[in-house]
Parts: sequence; structure tokens; C-alpha cells
Amino acid sequence: MTEAHIMTVRWTGDGVLAEAMAAAASEQGHAPVLSEEEGGAKLFVEVMDDDLQALRDRVDALLVAFSTLEEQHKG
Repeated sequence: MTEAHIMTVRWTGDGVLAEAMAAAASEQGHAPVLSEEEGGAKLFVEVMDDDLQALRDRVDALLVAFSTLEEQHKG
């Protein structure tokens, strides 16, 4: 049986930033789910890999991209 490691990233906030984060997740090969809610948006990204270190690297890259977008949005 092959191992499967899954990490779920959930984020809520400004709709414009959520769209930028969803685009960044897509660029990295993920399938983000974006939904609108009262006062903002909700973003859900599931990251999967069969290697735990590879999963960690992929999640780290995603979070760095999100952090960069968040800083630009606030700036």
C-alpha cells in the first residue's frame, strides 16, 4: 500500500486577496476551491504527496507565496 500524506490549507479574508491566492495555488499545480461568504471569501487548498518531505516542501512553497501576496496586499 502506498502512503498518502495530505495537508489542508484553509484561509478566509478579503475576496481580492483570495482570488490572487487561488491563482498562486493553481500556478503551483493545486486545485484551490474558492467560495464567497458574507464580508469576504473562503479559500481551501488540499496538498497531497506520497512523500512526507515533498509534501512539506510543497506546503512551504504555497505558504511563502500566500505570505508574499498578503504583504503586497497590505502594503
